[in-house]
Amino acid sequence: MSSARLRAVAAVLCLALAGCGGAGASGAQDDVFVVAITKQPPHLMRMFLGDATVGLVGLAISESLVSVNRKREVEPQLAKSWEQPDDKTYRFHLVPDVTWHDGKPFTSADVVFSLTEALGVNPSTASLKAMIDSVQAVDDLTVDVVLKSPSGAFLAMLNPMNVSIVPKHVYEGGDLMSNPANRAPVGTGPYKFESWEGNQITLVRNDAYWDGKPAIPTVVFTVSADANARALALKNGDIDYINSFDLPYEALRQLQNADGVALDTGRASTSMQQLQFNTRNPVLAKPAVRKALFSAIDREFISKTVFGGLSPAGTAALPSDHWANSGEVDYMKEFPFDAAKAGAALDAAGYPKNASGTRFPMTLRYDTSVPGSERTAEVIADNWRSAGIDAKVMADEREVFSDAVYAKHEFDAFIINIASGADPAIGLYRRYTCDNGQNAVFGNASGYCNKALDEIFAKANASNDRAERTRLYADAQRVIADDLPVATTIQVQYTDAIRSEFGGREGFLSRGEVVMLDWNALTAGAQK
Repeated sequence: MSSARLRAVAAVLCLALAGCGGAGASGAQDDVFVVAITKQPPHLMRMFLGDATVGLVGLAISESLVSVNRKREVEPQLAKSWEQPDDKTYRFHLVPDVTWHDGKPFTSADVVFSLTEALGVNPSTASLKAMIDSVQAVDDLTVDVVLKSPSGAFLAMLNPMNVSIVPKHVYEGGDLMSNPANRAPVGTGPYKFESWEGNQITLVRNDAYWDGKPAIPTVVFTVSADANARALALKNGDIDYINSFDLPYEALRQLQNADGVALDTGRASTSMQQLQFNTRNPVLAKPAVRKALFSAIDREFISKTVFGGLSPAGTAALPSDHWANSGEVDYMKEFPFDAAKAGAALDAAGYPKNASGTRFPMTLRYDTSVPGSERTAEVIADNWRSAGIDAKVMADEREVFSDAVYAKHEFDAFIINIASGADPAIGLYRRYTCDNGQNAVFGNASGYCNKALDEIFAKANASNDRAERTRLYADAQRVIADDLPVATTIQVQYTDAIRSEFGGREGFLSRGEVVMLDWNALTAGAQK
């Protein structure tokens, strides 16, 4: 690494840890690409933990069989091709002559081990593992995966956000979670682990990468906990990239129209800011009450004031641009903001204002680590108070929030951001189905249960026909809108920020999940 870039990284660490100022390098250098992250990850193996920072660093090192592009289409990665001999069987043909970073050959044995032993360690992949009946190596470069039942979402679910293939020779015979390779991974990707010193993780390019040697020799991930400091460092050229997950809207405003900074919006699957109701509450058990409370919220105001107009109000259970959203449901038309009508609806539902001017209490919780949640909660509470609701806002740290919401169900409503994913079977259905552990993190915390909706989801998930699946998901969104146990307030558009001196930005940002990037596409040099 050049001395200039060493000074730049030191400057970022100084900003992050001590709050000191100072000039760093100006603009991009040819030998290193510096990425700001908000915290130290616990390890670097995304296969074992669904953490964004783990994925951001780890997926430059590790790969899966397939990837997903911005159009939510499945693309080859370690599997160069595949076919379906029948509706439950996938035969994957692996890329030949791939080696692990330690020089060992990558073969079908690694895939079998990963899908039978490593998959499911991360609780969020348990449902994917449960779908698989068997995994068998046909030869060194061919693998058959047989599902228990047909699934139109299976390929998309194999993307690196869920699955990264691990080396059997490194992990076999020991405890997967305590393996030292989790903090110093051995992968097949374009970059190799070099060091982890304090708040800095360094990767070096894999000169033997199967898809061609990366142009940038070194990638450095450095912790910068303060969002404004990260934005300033990017503007100054002290860092080169901030992932959308680490770029809250307050910091993003600093970078709009900044010289030398390129912004990319809409790369990752749109996240849905959801307002989830506790249907165990007798008041909130009534769909009419839930709809009235939703209509009492000025979502356009939230879009403009909290998200700077970059993220529009939600229109359905799925983002408006998702392939599975037919556009037949539109919350802005069905539940427009109208405080007077919302009040009348609450009156009609049996909850008029009492002598003190209130109807009933509502506790609204949010996770303080989720960007935009605090101000959104404030707007919702103010709107509800105007409608006669005795609204109380509770701000929780992540662990407290998860325990209160998913384990104890101590809420009337809560706000959370949920990624839509490449397929509704990945991120949508589990918020609504009766049998999806209501105590599981990111499960169906609302307590809502509708067997007819479950049946629609089951049919959609089992079909391999996209047109049929789109029709079924339209039916599902109609049922959800009619009952509204969960309402989409905002379609949160992710925005990446990168120094414009680097070339290959379009390819680098071509993948369709928040921390999935094509590191091999990045090049040094001007791109205007």
